[in-house]
This record gives sequence, structure tokens and C-alpha cells, in this order.
Amino acid sequence: MILTHRCKTLVILMVLLVNTSLLFAQSGKRPRRDRGNYTVFSDSASATSAEYMLHLEEAIQKLDSIQNESGLRPEVFVNRDALKASDSIVHFVDQSLQRYSLNLRSLELLKVLLSDAQRDLKRHYAFFQKSYKDLDALRNELRALRRDTTLRHLFRDTVARKAFRPQLLALRSGRRQTDSLLTASLSTVNTIKAQASANSILSTQLMGRLNNKLSSAGKEVLQKELNYLWELPGEGQPDSPGLDNFKGEQKALYLYFRHSAGIRYLRWIFGIAFLWWVLRNVRVLRRHRWIDNVARDGVIYLVAQPIASAFAVIFSIAPLFDLDAPAGYMQLVLVFLMISLTFIFYKQWRRRLFYFWLVFIALFFSFALFDRIAMPAFWQRCLILMLNAAGAVVAFRFRKLLPEGMQLRRFIRAVLALQVGMHVLAILFQLYGRVTISQMLGTASIYSITQVLGLSVLVRVLVEAVLLQIHTSRILNKLESTFDSAPIVQNFRRPLLAVALLMWFIVFATNLNMYNTIYEGMSDFLSTPRTLGQTEFTFGSILLFMIIIWLAHFFQRYVGYFFGDVGDDESEGLAQRSKLLVTRLVLLAVGYLLAVAASGLPIDKVTIVLGALGVGIGLGLQNIVNNFVSGIILIFDRPLKVGDSIELGGHAGRVKEIGIRSSTLTTVDGADVIIPNGDVLSQHIVNWTNTNPYKRIDFSLDVETPEDKDKLVVLIKDTIRSSDLVLEKREPVVLLESIKGDSVSLKIYFWCEDFYKSEAAKSEVWYKLYQELKSRGMKVS
Repeated sequence: MILTHRCKTLVILMVLLVNTSLLFAQSGKRPRRDRGNYTVFSDSASATSAEYMLHLEEAIQKLDSIQNESGLRPEVFVNRDALKASDSIVHFVDQSLQRYSLNLRSLELLKVLLSDAQRDLKRHYAFFQKSYKDLDALRNELRALRRDTTLRHLFRDTVARKAFRPQLLALRSGRRQTDSLLTASLSTVNTIKAQASANSILSTQLMGRLNNKLSSAGKEVLQKELNYLWELPGEGQPDSPGLDNFKGEQKALYLYFRHSAGIRYLRWIFGIAFLWWVLRNVRVLRRHRWIDNVARDGVIYLVAQPIASAFAVIFSIAPLFDLDAPAGYMQLVLVFLMISLTFIFYKQWRRRLFYFWLVFIALFFSFALFDRIAMPAFWQRCLILMLNAAGAVVAFRFRKLLPEGMQLRRFIRAVLALQVGMHVLAILFQLYGRVTISQMLGTASIYSITQVLGLSVLVRVLVEAVLLQIHTSRILNKLESTFDSAPIVQNFRRPLLAVALLMWFIVFATNLNMYNTIYEGMSDFLSTPRTLGQTEFTFGSILLFMIIIWLAHFFQRYVGYFFGDVGDDESEGLAQRSKLLVTRLVLLAVGYLLAVAASGLPIDKVTIVLGALGVGIGLGLQNIVNNFVSGIILIFDRPLKVGDSIELGGHAGRVKEIGIRSSTLTTVDGADVIIPNGDVLSQHIVNWTNTNPYKRIDFSLDVETPEDKDKLVVLIKDTIRSSDLVLEKREPVVLLESIKGDSVSLKIYFWCEDFYKSEAAKSEVWYKLYQELKSRGMKVS
């Protein structure tokens, strides 16, 4: 029994072993069969030599493209150099805050330089960030080449690899070079980007320190800084850091020059263009021997000293574009302005007045020198005190000597009175130890009188330039008649005075370190959004809208001056003035469009207003629109032009002006008849000069003579042709009306070459005939 059981167990074990061996045998064969099935559907199994070559070509081309784009572009190096300039500004501000004793103006300058550097750093960081992303995208494309299954199979296939060995070697070498170049570029860009980020963080910290210093400096400007002047200098009195401040200002001046070159180039381009314009007009007038007539209209500076006048214009407007410039730069600009003014005043002012101007120059240099000293010593304070006293006395005396015809005379007198008061205040503050505000007042006072004298010359030169252009245009149009220049001077003088006063106030506030505070307050007031109903607006947008509209109307009104059109009645030959109407219409249209666009007014609200205007037009403004449209038709259809002699609605005369709404007709009696444009087009127009300026003249003549009638006719025709006012290309006509014995009645016709001189031609011909016939013994009646 036991044996039987053991036999059964042995049989079972043998069966299990056989089955296990079969299972292992099948499992060993199945992977080979599966592997064969897998390779049927894989890329590598189906790849041929052509497909290998295609993948290799695509990989090599892609690699070349990545390699070409992996190098750093020239823009990277340009921005890197520009970043170095911004870095130098940031480090200069950092050193200045640590080493130098800074006044309010210096702090404001550092804030401006740092603000510009922050803006540049932000732009540079964005550029390098984009460059890094582009390079990183190239690195991902390079990695994607390694995942090409066909190329990977080719590298593992030893048989196929031999056929493509050169291509594979080139691919491997190119990949290594590209990877190295890409890694180096990424490292360089990342380093520069980190530098820009670090400087940006430092600049933010420095801006906070600057704002704190500005806030504290503004509060401490009236506090006592040194002992009273009558006290002995105390111990621990701060030394004057003049040399360090001078070096710091030199560095600031260098950075400012390098950072603001574009504005200076534009200003010089404007100055050169202005000088060329003036010299060209002067040369034209000298060639036509008209320069004396220009001088009679008060054009003196530009004729006598055009170069000095042009430089005076350049340096008078220069401070307006450099409000945040270093004190040294502003002083340099004013020095050049004073040199230009000296050349002008030397020939135009009396000797005594000119000597006072030289004293002002000496005071200017003295105040500029002591302005470098932040904390002056006792003896230096005494000198500053005496300079302020001298400045007050000179300003008071100079105020009484100003010539009567000087531009801005009343305003200059007011500035001189202000200068006296500022010098007195500077003396008081110096006595009581308020050194900073004392120096600020003294320097600003002497700068203000220099600036206002420069603006006076600026206004005078610009008005003379307009008159010079009018004379030149009229000469080129062969108009040699004189005109009244007083209204023209008055029309241009008023807006120029307003601009000059605004410029002086801006520069004056800048010298007192008040401009930024005033500007920020005005900017906040003008830019704060306001709500009226559902409409949001700002006072700044309204002000900008009004300024642009005013400028459009100003230019369309006076643009004719630059073409010689002064609106007088003696402007023969200016029939082309009607073209100016098109120019005026364009200026108005462009001005209104710019005003709407620049002011930011909502277009939907403007559309509603226009719709309301349309309703108003439909109800009661038909005549106004009719006149406006008729004016446009007159411009382009041109049935009549400015200067034409016409008859219209019982009125006869010459067209003086064609406006947008009405036209003006000047009669022979000198009266101006204003006719709506709608009435002009709705009536019959007799235009005597539409195609030519000729006019036929006729009159009757009774002659008593025994001479042959044919000889008499020849004599009369020859006498008529002798007149310069008779048109030569048209033959005079003499007709016989009646004969009574020796008395002959004749009708004479001839053409005058100028319609406007027809009466003079008739009178001259009649007189010549009378003289000629009488000299031959004939009776004329």
C-alpha cells in the first residue's frame, strides 16, 4: 500500500517536470516571435537608405539653423554696452549719496538720472529675458534631435552606420559645437540678466533713499545751518566740501551729456535750420536791393547780426528742454546766451546801458563760483553778502535805464524789481545762517534777469523773422508795394509774449527747486479722472483739446503771412492766394481731428454730439451749412479767385478774400462788401479777369481836319500803340460814325493789358491823342 502510494507520487512529479519544461520552452520562443512582430511596425525596421539620408539631411539642416541662431546677435552687445552706462549712473548715484554734500538741485538731478536709469534697466532686462527664452527654446530643439528613433537606430546598426559614416561624424561634430556655443551664449545672457536685475534692485533702494533725502531737505531748507554772521565761527563748524562737490558735478555733467545727446542734436538742427532760413531771406532781399525797406519796418537784429541772433534763439529756449540738467550745464548754456546777447547789445544799446550789462555778467560768474560751495566759510559768506548787495543796487539802477522800445519792457522791469527783493532776502537769510536758501535766492535772481533779457531778444528776433519772410515772399512774387507791419507785429507779439512768460516762469521755478513740486501738483490735478453723468474726463484732456484748437485757428489765420499775403488791397499778382484757403481748411480739419484724438474724448460721445448737430442743421442751420459748402465749392470749382475783378448782385469790385463762410469784395470806392458764399453761387457772376486780365476800352472822338481820313486813322492807331498800357498783340480799331464837312466823328476801341489800370490807360491814350492831333493843327472834341 505504501509502495503504491509512493509510485503515484513519483508519477505525478514526473508529469509536472515535463509540463514545466514545455512551458519554459514555449516562453523562450515567444519573445523571439513577438520581437519579430514588433519590428514589423517599428520605424527602424521599415527605414531604407533613402529614409536614413532624408533624416540625416533634416538633422544637419536643423543643426545648422540652431548653430546660426545660437550666437549672440549685435543687439545683445549694444544693449550690454547701454546697460553698462545705466550701471555707471546707478553706481554714481550710490557714491554721491555716500560721499557728497548735496543740495536740493543736486538731489533732483540724481533723481532724474536714476529714473532714466531705472527705465533703461527695465527695458534692458526685458530684452535679455527674451533673448534667454529664445536661446532656451533652441536648446530644447537641440535636445529634440536626440529623440529621433530613426537616427538612434542608425547609430546602433553597425552595418548601416558604415554607409553613412561621414554624415554621422559631421552630425556629431556639429552637435557638439552647437551645444558648446549655445551653452556659452546662455551663460553670457544669464550673467548680463542677473547684473541688470541686481542693478534694478539697487536702483529701487537708491530711489527710496533719494526720496527720503528730498523730503528732509525740503523741510530743513529754512533751518539754521551755520552761526549768525555776527557771531564768531563755532567749533565743529562743517568744512566746505567744495572740491568733492565739484568733482561730483563734473561726473554728473558727463553722465548728463552722454544721456541726453538726442535732445541737444534736435535743438542744434532747429538752430541751423533757423539760421539758414534767415540768411536765405536776407540774401534774397539784398540781391533785390530791398533790405532798406525791411529796416524801416523794424527788422534790425536779423539784418545786422543774423548769426548772433540765431544763437540767442537757440540758447534762450535751451533751458526749457534741460530743466533737470546739472547746475554746471545750465550755467554753461547761460554763458553762451550772454555771449550772444553781448554781440547784439554792443551795437544796439547805449554805452551806459551796455556797461550795466557787463556788470551783470561779472555778477553772474561770481554767483556761479560761490554756488559750488555748499557750506561757505566766514569770509566767503561776507563776499556773498556783498555780491547780493551789489546785485540789488545794479538791478535798481538798470531798471531806470531800460529803453522804451524794448520787447517785454514792463515784464523786465517787474523781474528787476523781483531781483532786488530776492537779493534783500538772500542778505537776510545769510545773516541768520540760512546758507542754502540764501545762495538759492541770489543765484536764481541773477539767472532770472539773464533769462528774461534772452527771452526779450527771442521775441524780437522771431517777430523780425516773420517780417523778413513776408518781405521775401512778396519780392519773389514781384510785389514791391509797401504794407503796414504794425498789425502783423501785434498779432504775433501777443502769443509770443505768453509763451515767453511761461518759459521764464518754468525756468525760474526750476532755479528755486520748486518746478517738480508745482509740476507734480498740476499733473495730479489735470490727470485725475472726473465724472459728469456717465462721461469720464480729465481737465488735462480738456486743456489739451483747447490748446490744439487754438493752435489750429492761429495757424490757419496767419499762414498767409509766410507766403507774403498781408491782406492789403494792393496785392496785385497774388491771385494764387486762393490756394491758401485750401491750406487753411486742411489746417482746421487736421487740428480738430488731432484735438479729438489727443484729448482722449470718447468717440461714441462725439458721435452723439455730431448727431445732435445734425438735428440742429436740419432745423435751423441750413444757411450756415449752405454757405460752408458753397465756400468749399468756390475753393475747388474756382469760378472766381482772390484778385479777380467781378460784378455780382449790383456790386462791382475786386475779390479781396474767399472765406469758409463768406467772401469779401472791395469796391472802387474802397468799401468792403461781405457776401455769403451761398449768395455768390446763386447769382450771375461777371468775371472780368477769369482767363486774362485784359479789358477793351472804347470812347468817341470828334476831329475837325481837312486831312485824308485814312491818314487820320493811321495816325490815331500809332498814337494809341505808343502807350505802355495798351495791349500790343491786339490791334486798335477806329470806326467812322459820321462826317459833316471837315468834321469827323470816330469810335475808337483798344485793349488795356491790365484790367486794374484800364482807367489810367483810357486817360493816357486820350491825352496822347489830344496832344498829337492838336500839334498837327486839328481840333479835337
